[in-house]
Amino acid sequence: MENMIISPLNTYDISKNAFNSALNGDFNKLKNFVSRSFNLENCDENGNSILHYAVMGGNVEIVKYLVNQCGLSPTWANHDMITPFDIAHKNQNKDIEIFFENICEFSLNDTYRNPIKKGMYPDPSIICVGDNYYMVNSSFIFFPCIPISHSKDLVNWEIIGHVITNNEWAEKYLGDLESGRGFWAPDISYHNGRFYVCATLRMNDNAPYIQTQIVTSSKNPAGPYDIPVIHNVLGIDPSIFTDDDQKRYMLINRGAQIMEISEDGKKILSEPELIWYGSDKHAPEGPHLIKKDGFYYIFLAEGGTGKGHKITVARSTNLKGPYIPCPYNPIMTQTNSASPLQCCGHGKPVQTRDGRWFIVYLCSRFLENKWGILGRETCLDEIIWTCDNWPLINNGQGPSYIAKKPLPEVLCNNNSPWISPRTICPQNIKIDKQKVKIIGDGFDLNNKNCKSLLVKRQTDFNFVTEFKMHLSSISPNSDAGLTLYYDENTYIKFGVCEGYVFINEYIDVNYTRKIKKQITKKLDYYLKIETQGLKRIFYLDNTLIAELNNVTCICSEGLVKGKRFTGATYGIYVNGTITADFEQLW
Repeated sequence: MENMIISPLNTYDISKNAFNSALNGDFNKLKNFVSRSFNLENCDENGNSILHYAVMGGNVEIVKYLVNQCGLSPTWANHDMITPFDIAHKNQNKDIEIFFENICEFSLNDTYRNPIKKGMYPDPSIICVGDNYYMVNSSFIFFPCIPISHSKDLVNWEIIGHVITNNEWAEKYLGDLESGRGFWAPDISYHNGRFYVCATLRMNDNAPYIQTQIVTSSKNPAGPYDIPVIHNVLGIDPSIFTDDDQKRYMLINRGAQIMEISEDGKKILSEPELIWYGSDKHAPEGPHLIKKDGFYYIFLAEGGTGKGHKITVARSTNLKGPYIPCPYNPIMTQTNSASPLQCCGHGKPVQTRDGRWFIVYLCSRFLENKWGILGRETCLDEIIWTCDNWPLINNGQGPSYIAKKPLPEVLCNNNSPWISPRTICPQNIKIDKQKVKIIGDGFDLNNKNCKSLLVKRQTDFNFVTEFKMHLSSISPNSDAGLTLYYDENTYIKFGVCEGYVFINEYIDVNYTRKIKKQITKKLDYYLKIETQGLKRIFYLDNTLIAELNNVTCICSEGLVKGKRFTGATYGIYVNGTITADFEQLW
């Protein structure tokens, strides 16, 4: 058969025509595009690969060609985290679905999806005690501090407590901190019947020690934990390692520096000593040390926290080295700019009771490939050890989107607790399940002293939040309502004041976008915000008030100022001296 002649086209037209050939089942035309002008990594504006189009078209022959000959993956996800495997299942195309099951060696019913913890849950650290798994994540200035999650299956997680729950202690150390500082990169470990948590307490830049390390412990993984000991040792991302001789060590960055500590972690017994600086040499941090089959393995986060983040590893037969870098480094990173999971790095391994290994690590999902609204989240993938004893994550293919469940599923309460910047003052806030009373303290949300604010992590790009609100009184100098909140520098208020409803967007030092409408004075309201990506739609008493497009301020990329490492939250507030009762609706 004569080769098809393709007229000169730009990249967009070539991709569009290639996608159409897959969708329409034109196999000969598709093969010519693949062999002559189409790059198989190309996706459409929604992240769909040519395999997505082939499955939508239902041509089994084309699907097998793209997988077997071209190496495309049935589990590649578009921007909505939908894979070709999902499309085959939804369209009830059994031939394609069975083919995918044989290729992947699992069915969709036996899978989990990344991220396993959505929303602002960065810097995960994990341990296994018996058949229970425990994980901690960074909380920055949000209180209660350092959430502790529990799981039986590594996929479904429930927050069972927090490491720091003492208001007075938190007020002393977090009360004056700028947003984005606070508790960074905690680590959880287990030793002689106690759970240990260490973390960096990152202070303001004018503090005597801008980086300090805390250590605390408890017999119960949920707490309460002892009042932390603070070590004035510069560095970030501490972790604790216990060697076979029961000596204990703390590792901190840059690279992997190691120092001996007392058994209870309350004393530093040696100066930090560099044992490995990493493979990438750029921003090496997050050191974690394990021992396996006679080797010490150091896992590092490198490349910075943005796109290009990665995990590298090195090993030695001696604790203090020399360490040999893994020939497969980086063992986790994201190289495809079209992927919905970016910034993959900062991970800690864990061994299951049956001897397998997995790793939790952070990632980011972006809107329009730019806006990381949700903050950094937690992913999970399996580690396979090579015949020469090096760890590979997901066979070196980057993060998985769907993968086989590691253990039998155990569902739990995927709870989303209330949090607040710096402290939750019991004089201002009373929480009773989904009902909350907030007594205004006279401070607006742009003031670090504001104690009349409660928020929850935003976990999805599209969701609805709605509350009933009852005001104790009406005051011309007070307002109350809902907030979309990042920190005191960027947020949106959707509130009511005496005789009007308003929407105000605050960026840096000013209220920028402002919408204000008169309403009938009363004490009871129903407030609702619908989130659709970067769009927010506001309703009062089931009446549309306004829409805001391009809401980009409530993410790390929305403002260049200080340390912006957290993620979007939503919640309730009072500004002024009135009291408001809120009830969250589902």
